Amino acid sequence: MTVRVKFRSEGIPGRYIWCPPADVARAFTGSAHMCAGIYGIGSGVGDIVDGECIIDFAEFTQLAATAVHGFSASDQGILRPLTLGFIPTSLVLIDRSGHPAPMMPGPDQERAWTALRDQHAQVMPV
Repeated sequence: MTVRVKFRSEGIPGRYIWCPPADVARAFTGSAHMCAGIYGIGSGVGDIVDGECIIDFAEFTQLAATAVHGFSASDQGILRPLTLGFIPTSLVLIDRSGHPAPMMPGPDQERAWTALRDQHAQVMPV
């Protein structure tokens, strides 16, 4: 039996935007906290409690925007791949929550992140 974690937006009880297996949920929340630590801002991602994780999208969207811009500005060969999975997954959650996507550094970046977001969305069960 697969244990799943239900992600939802703060203030919207019962509307889940992602229901991954527990190990995937832990990996994602860990990635969010890692990115928040790198950039010195809050993650907006709560702890997993009783199989549920609540996201504060005001804070989370700021983290995603900072990660996108940090990715674009970085020439670090390790930092970029470490954030590469977090960003499109975050964009899916932002989209599913009905919040606007963060601004992208340019049209090429927007096309690339949109394509990755769409790929991730296909394998992120609700």
